[in-house]
Amino acid sequence: VKDEDGNQVIEKGLKSIWVAKTKARANADLQSTDWYVTRKSEAGTAIPSNITTYRTAVRTASKTIEDKINACSDLAAFKKLFDAPTDGNGKPTGKAPIYDFPDEVTE
Repeated sequence: VKDEDGNQVIEKGLKSIWVAKTKARANADLQSTDWYVTRKSEAGTAIPSNITTYRTAVRTASKTIEDKINACSDLAAFKKLFDAPTDGNGKPTGKAPIYDFPDEVTE
């Protein structure tokens, strides 16, 4: 597809859009604890272990979600990423894979 000036236009697909959304979510989740990293850099104050664990979990979750998105071979597989696991009664037991980030850390 080309625009009116003859330049090629590239439309991003679902995978690209959702990988970008996942990265943006991870970035947003990390922002609340970024000040610990800044303080460590500027003053040498140690980052609490629960904060380090949380930040690592956010990055790991983002990578896992991105890998699941990229592994989808068709729309049906992609749609399954939005299905939360359920018990025998249909009650949700966890988060949908596409939203499976750790809960925010309490300081």
